[in-house]
Amino acid sequence: MHTPAQIRVRGRHLHAALDQVIEQRRWSSQKRRAYQWRMLRALVQHAHDHIPLYQRLFAKTGFTPAILGDWDDLSKLPILSKADLRAATREDLIAKDICGEVRWLASSGSTGIPASMARTELSLWHYMACNTALFYEWCQGRPLSNGLYLVDMAPDSIDFATADLLRTTVPDSRIFSVHDPVSKLSRELLKAAPEFISSYPSTLRAIALDLRAQKTVMGKTRLIHLTSEMLDAHTRHLLGQVFPNARLIETYTSTEGGLVAWQCVQGSCWHIAEGNVLCEIVDENGQPTSGLGHIVITDLTNTATPILRYGGLGDLARWEPEPCACGSSARSIRQIEGRRAAMLCAPGGNWVSPYVITNAIEAVPGLAQYQVLQKQPGLLEVRMVAEAGAACHLVEKGVKSAIEAALGSPVELQLSFVSTIAAPPGSHKVPLVISELSLAA
Repeated sequence: MHTPAQIRVRGRHLHAALDQVIEQRRWSSQKRRAYQWRMLRALVQHAHDHIPLYQRLFAKTGFTPAILGDWDDLSKLPILSKADLRAATREDLIAKDICGEVRWLASSGSTGIPASMARTELSLWHYMACNTALFYEWCQGRPLSNGLYLVDMAPDSIDFATADLLRTTVPDSRIFSVHDPVSKLSRELLKAAPEFISSYPSTLRAIALDLRAQKTVMGKTRLIHLTSEMLDAHTRHLLGQVFPNARLIETYTSTEGGLVAWQCVQGSCWHIAEGNVLCEIVDENGQPTSGLGHIVITDLTNTATPILRYGGLGDLARWEPEPCACGSSARSIRQIEGRRAAMLCAPGGNWVSPYVITNAIEAVPGLAQYQVLQKQPGLLEVRMVAEAGAACHLVEKGVKSAIEAALGSPVELQLSFVSTIAAPPGSHKVPLVISELSLAA
């Protein structure tokens, strides 16, 4: 519990960050681009002068800040990988003489490789302010007060840090750990009957399965914010059954980049949070592409561990060339097409998005939960949880037919039924698709 004096100080931090976020959202494309260039140059120089990780990376590739003459030189800045972050010590990741408070965070490891980094308190307040501004927008200026927040309370998670900041405006009684038993979280939702819920898709999916088994419908929930994971069609359908009156809104966030993009309320595209990040979509050689490519980000808000041209998110997307109906001048991407770490190798050696599979089997009758695992090309293992009373042989037949129809040819399948599918150790996320293949295989 914070004292009134602490809350006043925190309130000033939040208001200052909100003023900056609101001002940035009024900027023209030209002003925003000029700001991004100025921040990029400053961060690159800071990394070159003070951060051992970048000093080694720049020396290895022959890069110096003087090379950045204009935007055409951006691709000469080396891409930072998750492996680079993971292999670095704390001394490698931060300047020795850094001023101000920092928090050490670890990514959730949703790509299978967790990594650590430091964030300044100012960057966390900026992240908080961005989400607050979006919440007001989603609520059309009339914020819903009856909210429930389901967050990762691991001490080194970005959500633990932001949950602490969230206590400036939200009571502790409305913040719950995703590591709590599903039965407890279901009870809390039933007790609170929230109008607004903020959660991860996998957490709310588990709760929705529990509530559906109880034949419970949460009719008072009007808005659901989902983040950190991609929302698959199966989960969207399930949430629509249990929360029939709720609008689903997604944000694309990460420990390394904070808020990267948000789903437009008027269209299907995702607007890049250009005041927070510089976002690129690049091909295998790190060059810009207008087609499907890898998302690479530069965090413009954090000077503790600079994140410059970071390719470790592992996600694939393509630019949306058409203007958005909402009138936003921010660049937009189309639906994120899945993590690189989850790409699947179909018969014939073709790489396919995991959504080709998940969207195909999400509507199979009697299928409550599933997980697709690939250890070798051309072979897919599918673990399935059947709904109560479902005929397992019909579920198995439906999954097999749906996958073969999606891929356009027979595929070697290993199908098995299990009682439950749990999150991997150290994570709260239950991945729908896991690939142990290298894209170079």
